[in-house]
Amino acid sequence: MNYFFGFILSTTLLTAQSFQSVVQRLEQTPVENRQAVIEQYLNSKSGSPIIEQDSVVHFVLYGNADTVYVNGNLQHWNDPVLLHKIPCGHYSLFYRTFIAPPDARLDYKLIVDGKDITDPHNPYITPSGFGPHSEVRMPKFISSPYLVPRNNIAHGEIDSLAPLLKIPPPLNQYIPVTRPIKIYRPAGYDTLQRLPVVYIHDGFDAINFAFVPRIIDNLIADGKIRPIIAVFIPPVDRNDEYIGRKRELFVKYLTNDIVPLIDRLYKTEQSSLQRAMMGISNGGHISLYTVLKHPEMFQNVGGQSSTMTPWLKELTEEQYRANRISPQLKLYMDCGRYDIKFQSPFFGNYEFLQMNREYSDLLSSHRIPHYYKEVNDGHEWANWRERMPEMLIYFFGTQQ
Repeated sequence: MNYFFGFILSTTLLTAQSFQSVVQRLEQTPVENRQAVIEQYLNSKSGSPIIEQDSVVHFVLYGNADTVYVNGNLQHWNDPVLLHKIPCGHYSLFYRTFIAPPDARLDYKLIVDGKDITDPHNPYITPSGFGPHSEVRMPKFISSPYLVPRNNIAHGEIDSLAPLLKIPPPLNQYIPVTRPIKIYRPAGYDTLQRLPVVYIHDGFDAINFAFVPRIIDNLIADGKIRPIIAVFIPPVDRNDEYIGRKRELFVKYLTNDIVPLIDRLYKTEQSSLQRAMMGISNGGHISLYTVLKHPEMFQNVGGQSSTMTPWLKELTEEQYRANRISPQLKLYMDCGRYDIKFQSPFFGNYEFLQMNREYSDLLSSHRIPHYYKEVNDGHEWANWRERMPEMLIYFFGTQQ
């Protein structure tokens, strides 16, 4: 397919015209004369999507295709929307208009004749766990300054640990599967003592897609947090370990193997008040589950767009009734208003936003202190990394 987006030089710029007025003009113009109209307008724009009045978003593609859909956070990634088509001679204009909050940040992709692509005329591409996505940054969206790489500050180092033990089936149903992990050590580590530790699930993705080491470097450099150690733990059997039948086994692996190993090899502060665990989606679930189950080891936990299961709610109720939830617990949650919705064979009609709201309400009903935030974003690494600095400051901030 050929994609064309108004790169013809023009002496007349049509920036004053609204997109809808251009569409109306096209519809009133004979097909053979439309090309000049749309190319002159598109030449006055810097790219796609076209945003007007802070909250009107026009997804636009101009080229040679039969059908174009848009799918992304605005569609909760499960209901692609067909773009309208206006033939313009050799090419066609495809467009669809949505309303989004002025401070939203949203992922999307185009589906052109059945093929998923990023928007060829959008300069903002963001990594995700499902490949690159195009990104909409609404006019009032402000990205965290702690995501920006800095060359003029000290940087921590990443160690790798690779346990050698490999458990063959069927024993791996009863013995935790070991895995390589990565450990962030802050700059000046050799001169430091008794460091807080944060354990991060989906750990390697958190490095690659959320830039967590960079965030920690920047926070430490600005004096927002004290130096910390970060342990990045990847899953082996993600669903079963985080939300399924292996979750108890995995919790034992974390508490009996990983935490003691880190305490033995690194200069950690071995206090529950100085240990944190965090994760996204299913990783948020296992973080909440582990910390609530083991308050003697952890008093800081963060879940972003967390999966909420009956087991987590039951554990919360049990620990509340047993008076095992400390008033010193720092529990952080956030979720996107455009988070995904899906049909689950286990949970039925599942909506992340609604389930996170309900869990926050459950905590509030028991007067369990926690921080809960909703943002105009979706179920994406680009969303979660924006709030990771805030969460780390909540756990380890120097102004406490």
